[in-house]
Amino acid sequence: MRRVRRLLVCCALVTGGLLAESVHAYDPDLHQQFTFIAAKQLNRCLEGSSLPRLTPLQVRYIAKSDVAQAQGSWFGQFRWGYYDRAAQNQRKLLWVIDTRLHDHFKQLETEMTSAREMGDQYSDLGYITNYLQNMTSPAHVVPVYFTRWWRLSFSDRFDGYPIDEAAIEKSMNVDCETLLASPDQPVEEVLRDTAAATLRAVQRRIDSLPVTWQAFWKLADDPEQFGEYGRAGNNFGRRVEFKCGETKCVLLDKDPLYDAFALDRHVEAVNATMRAMLWLQRRSVNGEVVAH
Repeated sequence: MRRVRRLLVCCALVTGGLLAESVHAYDPDLHQQFTFIAAKQLNRCLEGSSLPRLTPLQVRYIAKSDVAQAQGSWFGQFRWGYYDRAAQNQRKLLWVIDTRLHDHFKQLETEMTSAREMGDQYSDLGYITNYLQNMTSPAHVVPVYFTRWWRLSFSDRFDGYPIDEAAIEKSMNVDCETLLASPDQPVEEVLRDTAAATLRAVQRRIDSLPVTWQAFWKLADDPEQFGEYGRAGNNFGRRVEFKCGETKCVLLDKDPLYDAFALDRHVEAVNATMRAMLWLQRRSVNGEVVAH
């Protein structure tokens, strides 16, 4: 059995390598939208404050790296794609390859804080915001291994759900005074807070239905293990029917329930990106960011 399992893993690695461009978290275009919306909102708040606004060049450095990481190789996504709900310093043999993102995230943070060129710092911030945005995707936080080459399935359907930019901006209603008065928060803390919010959302009841969103992404009892797709399967955004105890639950194509859930996650992605951008702008006031 162990030999068969190893063979399956090897086949998955080979097949995934051939289909590298098909595998990522949020679609690259969505990552770019999150970044531009966050920069727009943050700059509105920074207008007239003692902190510098993000320049168009800095925003493009961030967005370029964010998108580049979203378009990265299948192996990179597999290796660094999933949040570890348990202690980050524990390792188990069941993880054939270390798929957890934390070590890479810390490495990027170190590179960003030690970089001496503005372009390098904001490019590194783009890689970091890519991870923060992914922490609003349930499949990456529960986590659920969504790359199933034997079913020709290489992504979680939530990750391609379209953004409603107008709804995001309306829902955010950013209180700039509160945002700027908030204490400085390291990006690692933003990562944990964002992932925790997603876990709470997954465990929340679906409005008008007697089930939680774990019908789509079911958490493992052991936080060291992968979760799995629930009774609704990898069908976010589609019409789906599944058992709810003795009754049947039904969601329609592009159901308003899908829209509401996705909007909350997308707003959280923009908020996390704003907090990371604010963190770097505050460092610039202390001379830790090169101004040119």
